[in-house]
Amino acid sequence: MLGRTAEEAQANPVREPISDVVAGRHDEALAKLRVLLRRGMPSRTVEWLRLTLKSAYYPSKPISALDRYPPELLVFSSQGRRIATVRIAPRSGAYIVEVAQTGPDDVVLPDRVTLVPGDSPGKAAALIPGYLP
Repeated sequence: MLGRTAEEAQANPVREPISDVVAGRHDEALAKLRVLLRRGMPSRTVEWLRLTLKSAYYPSKPISALDRYPPELLVFSSQGRRIATVRIAPRSGAYIVEVAQTGPDDVVLPDRVTLVPGDSPGKAAALIPGYLP
């Protein structure tokens, strides 16, 4: 499962719309982390967009709006399970590392969330299970 519904994304304060410039900075920060994870750890970057279309009566033109949300880096195990999600905090630029947790009998538990300073992609990578420097 890739993540959240649109309602959950809107309710989460980290999921505020961001500008193209900020989205570019987030992409660059996640790219640094992805380079560290290339050594045998499958990962995907997910871009979140919301397109709003409003119709209008003729001769007016329809209105559209495109909102961008912070991208996420999903990291998977070799079996295909999500083991971590990494996002960039919109204001501070820190890495938000959410590590998937399971209990006895593979019961899914809430993710363990850790904030890592934005200038430390190596520390963020070290929090992901299976990462080898």
